[in-house]
Amino acid sequence: MDILLWLGAVLWVLLFIQLIVNRALALDLSKAKLEAIKNPPLVSIIVPARNEERSIQEAVASFCTQDYPLFEVLVVDDRSTDATPQILAELRTRFSNLKVIYGQDPPDDWLGKPNALEIGRKEAKGQWLLFVDADVVYAPHLLSRAIAYAVGEEADMLFLVPNFTTKGVMEAVLMSNLYFIGAAAFPAYLAIHSKNKRFAGGGGVFNLVRRDALTACGAFESLKGAVVDDVGLGYKVKAAGCRLAGAMAGSLIRIRMYHSASETVEGFTKNLYPLARQLPWILPIPFVGGLLLTLLPYYTFFDGLLAGFISVPAATSLIFMHMVFGCISLFFQQPWYIALFNPLREVGWWWIMVRSLVVYHRKGIVWRGRSYKSKK
Repeated sequence: MDILLWLGAVLWVLLFIQLIVNRALALDLSKAKLEAIKNPPLVSIIVPARNEERSIQEAVASFCTQDYPLFEVLVVDDRSTDATPQILAELRTRFSNLKVIYGQDPPDDWLGKPNALEIGRKEAKGQWLLFVDADVVYAPHLLSRAIAYAVGEEADMLFLVPNFTTKGVMEAVLMSNLYFIGAAAFPAYLAIHSKNKRFAGGGGVFNLVRRDALTACGAFESLKGAVVDDVGLGYKVKAAGCRLAGAMAGSLIRIRMYHSASETVEGFTKNLYPLARQLPWILPIPFVGGLLLTLLPYYTFFDGLLAGFISVPAATSLIFMHMVFGCISLFFQQPWYIALFNPLREVGWWWIMVRSLVVYHRKGIVWRGRSYKSKK
């Protein structure tokens, strides 16, 4: 047992070190000193939208009011059945740089969002294409700073990492696992600072790509069946030999990804479904890892206290575990209490993975009113 506990303690120390390295090497775009570029290129902001009445008005208005001198906004209405079309029609009367494209149902081998993105790509005129979800709000100077940074870095793609807004304990605790995976468990600095194609990144809040780089990687034809298409785009671009850049968005982006704990569970179930379907053998790894890294140290530490002694490896794991999530709270402006609910986070994500594998194995997913069946 001590061997397992010491192994877990060493892993937590390494996770903490990697988190610090990732943060130290990450640029905060909201605070960076940037030089204005001459002859700014035309940028096309492409927004796929399906049943987005809750947030699309504020989001699209923020896209249309960027202080960048040369851009267009294209919203692809992906057959919305709510008030989204009416909201977009009203926005068109306010913003002359807004174009609304009414899409068609995707072909049988396409998912809805990649199909909408491809429709937007074909209609766009820009040298740079910015792909963004319809529930994201931009600060007015985001695009100017992003283009200045991407051009200055001679990058072919720039993705930004946001500080997610959450409400309620369970929503915040579940969302914090994204930061743990992306900033502690994943060597994010290699996605940006190395040419290794196994490490890349992307995000639905901000994927800015040169048109020629997007063409070189096959555009969205190569991602037509991808549920997590935004991250997939970064891997495709880097695999094509193009240069990838990334940064933290800081105060430049505001996004609440999901609006309740149950919606968070449903959303991540959808995102994990392809992994659960195609590579079910991977799923035991998080369960075993959670037992070793999270639950075993808690159990051993408090069981030892009741017996009158302190387990040093268990205490070491707990110290660095709480340091990891404390730093995540600090670095990404998350609620301080996320560091106090580690077992709850673990059990919550176990439930999400079980739902992905079992509940959706036969019936597939229903997301925003559209069904995606599992492929045998």
